[in-house]
Amino acid sequence: MNLRILLRSLIVGTTLCHINCLPSTAQDGLFAPRKPKLILKAPVPKNVGEAKKLFVSNYSNIAEAASRSALSQGIALKEAVSAFVKDPKAETHLLAKVSWMRARLPFLQSEFSRVSAEPGKAGSGISNRVNGWPIDPGHIDYTSLRSVGGNIISSKEKYPAITSELLRSMNLKAGESDFTTGYHVIEFLLWGEDLDKSSSGKRSLKDYDKKNSELAKRRADYLVACCDLLIQDLEALVSEWDSESKNNLRFRLESMPSDQAITRILGMVSFLADDLAKSQIGSIVSKGATFKEQSTFSDTTHFDFLHTVAGISNLAAGAYVGLDGKLQVLGLGLIGLAEQIPDSRADKIRSLINDAMKSAQAFKGPFDQFNQVGEKLIPSEESTITLKALSESLHAFAKEINTLSKGLSS
Repeated sequence: MNLRILLRSLIVGTTLCHINCLPSTAQDGLFAPRKPKLILKAPVPKNVGEAKKLFVSNYSNIAEAASRSALSQGIALKEAVSAFVKDPKAETHLLAKVSWMRARLPFLQSEFSRVSAEPGKAGSGISNRVNGWPIDPGHIDYTSLRSVGGNIISSKEKYPAITSELLRSMNLKAGESDFTTGYHVIEFLLWGEDLDKSSSGKRSLKDYDKKNSELAKRRADYLVACCDLLIQDLEALVSEWDSESKNNLRFRLESMPSDQAITRILGMVSFLADDLAKSQIGSIVSKGATFKEQSTFSDTTHFDFLHTVAGISNLAAGAYVGLDGKLQVLGLGLIGLAEQIPDSRADKIRSLINDAMKSAQAFKGPFDQFNQVGEKLIPSEESTITLKALSESLHAFAKEINTLSKGLSS
């Protein structure tokens, strides 16, 4: 089966949180099923104070649901990878790749929750272990420029056994870009380098066949150990949002005065939207800029953009929908909060995040479609227009969120 076709069906089947239909006065009935079932309903706050508390609580609920979904998909990825290395063939390889793509989606939709109860500590440790990029492929395995030796997998004498403990201890130890764990290391081990503009990486199955490669077992050990570490880190993320704990990020956030907690939350949301608009998208549409593609080996960076924006959209609507299409959380979102804050523009926030979602969906990718001059990208005119619209919507959204934050105490 063609991987791109399968990927399209995967993404189309994933329900994102769209808020086009939200009325200006309430969020009740969002995603209400057609058949008579138990329907979650967002609470209607009696006053501004209650709205603030409801928003912080619902933020935590969405973060917990997205983190649990990411963990569930991480476990599924480990199972698929284990099946692949046990019996490396086209079918198991494809399933492992699809599992990796599915595992990315809920994690990307939880990016907004990388906030900390302590200033200056926005979950960077976890992010570097789980989502560190760009990675140096030649530090991990062979590449087109470094085909023999000098990497972890080939260095048998230096690293006799490839274990989770080894990889954890080496992460970022050798250099700034020397990530040894996380989604993108797994991605590289599954896809290999992307050297073809017409497709993603084409790692050979022979790399995992013990009859064809003397490093097959070490490569498999690395891949499985990396999945084990990913699960450990995702479990740590889930624990930070566990409502039963009295010593985690959720408890500390919800124990703060509401204005202080919301300021932290809105600061992270604004930073995420503006960083995506400027640092990532801006480096594509700016003339002469160099873009470092995030999911470069699988050619799925456009889905990174889409699902990061979807996570922000979820928070705006106050809802979270799982990969199975079922509504898991519905409460007071950014829009509902803004409706309670004097002089804030809830309709503007709604309009901007809708525009951002439309642009993110319209950009089809992959980035290899662009003409390349050295390491610089020259996007097609249509892609440039779409990406500029996405960047402008996110930047304007970030400004509105900053305005909302400033109006909390007024």
